[in-house]
Amino acid sequence: MSSLPITIDKSTKGSKDFFTGGGGGDRDSLKKSGGFQPASYTGESPRLGSFDPSRRTSYSDRGSQWPKTIFFKVRDRVKKAVFNGGTLEDIDNLFLEKFPEFPKESLRPFNIVHRESKVQYEIDDVEDIYSNCVLEMRRSEGHDAQVKKRSGTGYSGIEREKIVLVTVGLPARGKTYISRKIARLLNWLGVPTRVFNVGEYRRNRLGANQSSDFFDPSNPDGQKARLHMAVAALDDMITWLYQGGRVAIYDATNSTRERRQLIVTRCQREDIQKVIFIESVCNDPKLIEANIRETKLLSPDYASSDPEAAVKDFRERIKHYEKAYETIADDTQQYIKTFDVGRKVVANRITGYLPGRIVFFMMNIHLTARPIWLTRHGQSLFNAQGRIGGDIELTADGDNYAHLLAQWVADNTPKSESGDEVEVTVWTSTLKRAIRTAQYIPVPKLHLRGLDEIDAGVCDGMTYDEIAETMPEEYAARASDKLSYRYPRGESYEDVIQRLEPVMLELERTRHPVLIVSHQAPLRCLYAYLMGLDQEECPFIPIPLHTVISLTPKAYGCEVKTYKLM
Repeated sequence: MSSLPITIDKSTKGSKDFFTGGGGGDRDSLKKSGGFQPASYTGESPRLGSFDPSRRTSYSDRGSQWPKTIFFKVRDRVKKAVFNGGTLEDIDNLFLEKFPEFPKESLRPFNIVHRESKVQYEIDDVEDIYSNCVLEMRRSEGHDAQVKKRSGTGYSGIEREKIVLVTVGLPARGKTYISRKIARLLNWLGVPTRVFNVGEYRRNRLGANQSSDFFDPSNPDGQKARLHMAVAALDDMITWLYQGGRVAIYDATNSTRERRQLIVTRCQREDIQKVIFIESVCNDPKLIEANIRETKLLSPDYASSDPEAAVKDFRERIKHYEKAYETIADDTQQYIKTFDVGRKVVANRITGYLPGRIVFFMMNIHLTARPIWLTRHGQSLFNAQGRIGGDIELTADGDNYAHLLAQWVADNTPKSESGDEVEVTVWTSTLKRAIRTAQYIPVPKLHLRGLDEIDAGVCDGMTYDEIAETMPEEYAARASDKLSYRYPRGESYEDVIQRLEPVMLELERTRHPVLIVSHQAPLRCLYAYLMGLDQEECPFIPIPLHTVISLTPKAYGCEVKTYKLM
């Protein structure tokens, strides 16, 4: 059976083609048409603006049968209720029965999540209520801000101090590549991280078409302008850190001791003590040339320029920086030096949990392009019954997919420069349905517990309807916060991300094509990491059955294709 490749650009990650499978519209049109503020978005909402009875009748769970089981949520507290009223005031009164500690005058409008589109909006009509919906009462913005200030955001480890990572190196040495990789890792792990690229400030404020002479250290006007851009990025970085950021990456050449001291002094003045320099040293002419041609020619600095003229100008820019470049030699400073993008890594005075993880991560990254193939196991007996979890066998369709997958791998294995097929690595979870799906691929397999499906705990083997009927509070808690919700005696998506970190590091290290046969939750998390998506998007990324998702990491992005085999 032939497969149809579909190329997906990362910039369209919210489009209907991949993330919704249908529908249309966009976030802005939803805001304009309905006037509500979406909390998350996966497609066009059937409900836009005021209530439309003709639209409501198309949903079986929004029929006219009353009473309806609903759930009230206040922060991390959820209570079940039965609603049989007809007005918004009846909703308020029912809420006060469940939460009598709230004075009536303090009540604010409830938020409800549209069951199909996941768009969150303020409820303005009781007809919006459907069975097992969650009505969330948000506290005042001032209260939430105080809680956020006390507790911090994202990563909940022992260390709470702010961290500033400062890149150092000549142009075309992979500094931005390293910065983005680190930011992607930390954000995926729940650590609020942001890159402040001084080059982007220059392009946005001074224009992109600056010749190499602009970077000449003997050009006083150019030096002054570049200093202003560096300070502007530094100001924004400090502001962001004090608005809840945790790790800031100051991405620039920072090639002189004077410039680096400017950054350290400013951070110390703002009581930010953890400043770590990351110097990228590259002496491999092939790597430098490849970086110039593969990434710098795509930069806005050389848009519509003749490629050879652009390469010549950029080499002149490098020569200007070489005149003033001073490598890090002060062993009293905290720094990490990487040579030839990971060939050798030197760490000096690096202490702390997060900095240690960053060092280990940098020891595993490289620039070798290779495909990463993600696929769920073939259809299992539980899939056919709509049940979650379990460790059961494939259906006949699932076994058929296993045969098709083996043929697809054989047909799509890339060849080396000599014409030989390159080695393919196959990883599966330890569950039967994943192992059986890879059984016809004639290469050694590695079975990893980190790739197992999310542990549904006491809900293992149940359908979602059964959970809603027998454990309504759990059903509502999961519906209201799918990322953080942990099944009783089971796992949450956040737990899955944590146990996938060793798998991700090994994936970064490998230089051969990798086929990963796993399950929906872990594949969602890996896809989010590789595509640089927010944690909050993980639980809603569709990973369909009997489909291969091919991702090829590039210097500044990821090429994605999907192949539907059945």
